[in-house]
Amino acid sequence: MNPPVSDTPPPAEVAVKPAKPSLMARFKTLLLEYGPLALVVNYVIFGLAIVGFYTAIQFGFEPDSTGAKAGSWAAAYAASQVVKPLRLAAVFVLTPLIARIPPVARFIERNKHKWSF
Repeated sequence: MNPPVSDTPPPAEVAVKPAKPSLMARFKTLLLEYGPLALVVNYVIFGLAIVGFYTAIQFGFEPDSTGAKAGSWAAAYAASQVVKPLRLAAVFVLTPLIARIPPVARFIERNKHKWSF
C-alpha cells in the first residue's frame, strides 16, 4: 500500500559539491600565489627528472617503449611525462615550503603585486 502523498516527507535538498579544480587550474592558482617561485620549482623538478631518467638509461635501463628507438633524451622525456602527476604533486608540496624561507618570503611579499591579476 502506498502512503498518501501528504504523508511523504519532502525530498531533501541534495547539496551540490563544488567540482574539484583540474590539475592545471590548481597550478595556475599556485602561480598566482607564489609567482616565479612556482615556475622555478616546476622546471627544476622537470630538469632533475629528465637528467635522472637519461642517466638511468645510460647506465643500462632499457625502456620497452617506442621512445627507446628515438634516442636516450627522447626516452628520458617520454619517461618524465609519465611521472608528470607525481612531479606536479611535488611542486604543490614543495613550493609553499620553499616560500617559508625568509629571503624567499621577502621576495614574494615585495613582488606579489607584479604577478597578481
